[in-house]
Amino acid sequence: MNLLLTIRIGFIATIFCFIGLYAQAQQVKVVKFGELQKLRTSNTDTLYVVNFWATWCGPCIKELPYFEAVNKQYRNQPVRVVLVSMDAVQDLKKVKAFMQKRKLASDVWLLNETDANSWIDSLEPKWSGAIPATMLFNNRRKQYHFVEKELKESELQALVKRFKP
Repeated sequence: MNLLLTIRIGFIATIFCFIGLYAQAQQVKVVKFGELQKLRTSNTDTLYVVNFWATWCGPCIKELPYFEAVNKQYRNQPVRVVLVSMDAVQDLKKVKAFMQKRKLASDVWLLNETDANSWIDSLEPKWSGAIPATMLFNNRRKQYHFVEKELKESELQALVKRFKP
């Protein structure tokens, strides 16, 4: 009986460890515009696929699986998907719950800026501020593309194939 109890406790402890590791991987990084700007000006040979979205945006939610597919498909290559949430910073718990429910594995950032007019033009002058919006860039190769619309899976895949190192 003692052995059975030990096995059960060990099994339960193992389950909690896996849950803890999964929850730890599912983090939301709260960032200011400067962090986003650093990424935009980095000098690495990495293709960054940065998608601006929100939990309340239907077209954004519809295209999230396409970004997740790119993240999974190119995980061992110099391609990095960053999903930048435009939700209010007060909604951090909501964003975390959203990404856990949908099992988002891409990097998720929550942009902690209240005045979009103060930073949008310096990031992308052609951007009206509407979402979804996506930018793809590889600064070392001087590649850049911006899209202010919902992407179809085939469109996103074609863009990534066109720009990937």
